[in-house]
Amino acid sequence: METIIVKPVNEILTKYVEYFLFLRKSDQSMINYTTFPNSNLCLAIYKQNVVNYTSNMAINRCTIETGSKSFTSRVYGFHTMPFNVNINTDLDQICIVFHPAALRAFTSENFSEVLSSSSAFEQLFGSYDLYALEQIFEESNTHKRVQKLEEILLSRLKDNVPPKLQEALYYINLANTTKSSLSIATLCEKLNISDTTLFRLFKNHVGQNAKKFLKTIRFRNVLAGILEQKNSLTEIGFRNHYYDQPHFIKDFKAFAGQSPKGLVDQISVQEKNLAWIYEEIEDE
Repeated sequence: METIIVKPVNEILTKYVEYFLFLRKSDQSMINYTTFPNSNLCLAIYKQNVVNYTSNMAINRCTIETGSKSFTSRVYGFHTMPFNVNINTDLDQICIVFHPAALRAFTSENFSEVLSSSSAFEQLFGSYDLYALEQIFEESNTHKRVQKLEEILLSRLKDNVPPKLQEALYYINLANTTKSSLSIATLCEKLNISDTTLFRLFKNHVGQNAKKFLKTIRFRNVLAGILEQKNSLTEIGFRNHYYDQPHFIKDFKAFAGQSPKGLVDQISVQEKNLAWIYEEIEDE
C-alpha cells in the first residue's frame, strides 16, 4: 500500500491542518495495520468503500470493503486503545489530519454526532461540496488534490476556537516543548477557571476532556522516544515524568495494547508521522 504525506501549502491552514495523508492500494490483497492513540482528529474520506467501524471498551476496529456508495467519510480520534484497520479491497483514501482542537475552527457541529456519522464530510462541510470531492478523486496528481482540499477548507474557515481554549493549548504546548509537568490543577490556575469549566471547554470544543488529552500527549511523547531508540525505557519514563516503572508500563499498555519492549520489534514507521504495526496477509 502506498502512503503519501503532504504538509499544507497554504500558510493560513498550517495553523489548523497538520498534514494530508493519501492511502492507495490497487489490488484485492488483504492488509492489516494498527495505529495508536493521538491528540489529533482525522477526517477520512473513501470512494466506493463500505466502512464498518466498531468501538467499545474491548474493540477498536475498522474494516474497509468494496461498496456502491460514491463517498463514505468518518472522523477518527480520541482513541483510548490501539486502532486496528483491516483493508479487504482496493483503496483510494484521503485523510485530513487536524491539529488538536483545530476542527472546531471549521464547524460548530456536535463532535459526538460527527464521530458516529458515516457521512462526516457532508455534516462538516455540506453536501454541495460532494461535486468538489468527485473532482478531487478524479485528479491523479497528489499536489493538485491538496490544492482542491485546501480550497474547501479555506471556504469553511470560521476560526471560532474560544480564546480560553487557545490559551489552554498554548500552556499545554509550552509544557510539552520544555518537557515540564502540567497538571489539571495547574492548568486551571493559569487559566483562572474551575476544573468543571475546563472539562466542558475541552469536551465541547476539542471532543475529549483535558485529562485524557494530556494523557494522550504524554503517551505520544513516550512512543516517539521509543521509536528514536536513543535512550533506555527508564530514561524515557523519567523524561515524561514517570517515576514509577510499573505505572509507566501500565499506562503505556493501556494505550498501545502491549509493553514498550513488546512493541519495538513489531512497529513500522511509514513516512515521518506514521507509526503503526503493518501486515500484508497472504491468501491461503
